[in-house]
Amino acid sequence: MEYTHAQSPEAIRWCETVQLGGVIFQPATQSQRNSHAMVQLPGPHGDIQIAAQILALFVLKGEEDVAFMVISRYAPLSDTDAEQDPYPQFGILAGRLYYDELEAPIITRASHLLAPFAKTPFKLDYIVKPVVHVLPLYKDLYSHSDILPDIEAEVLECTN
Repeated sequence: MEYTHAQSPEAIRWCETVQLGGVIFQPATQSQRNSHAMVQLPGPHGDIQIAAQILALFVLKGEEDVAFMVISRYAPLSDTDAEQDPYPQFGILAGRLYYDELEAPIITRASHLLAPFAKTPFKLDYIVKPVVHVLPLYKDLYSHSDILPDIEAEVLECTN
């Protein structure tokens, strides 16, 4: 387990916006639309992509400044409801359905940002809970992973 400790307020710089490849990301308190982000997180069987809402952005200052974000993940559909999702058959560009509810916040590195997404309410008679269609807005699906190594330098230029 990694040891963590409390930081002084001077060690944290809060950000109102972060740019990635010309796209602006902001916490939900600043912009609901700009707070929707596809995020890549490490998982037990490899990386997973999730739809999340950005709650806060900050830089932890030190020898090397590191950017972080506080996010809440959109709740994935249950296995039963996921069978009713018509979008996965069309691949990642078609998006997928999520429950219209957010899970508990987590903190992750801002370098895990992938792309913004559009969110649209969606009604299916056979899914009881409210759902939304999440459509990732990848500018160039085949090169977005090429951006990842450069994200940290761009993220550190956050604005307050």
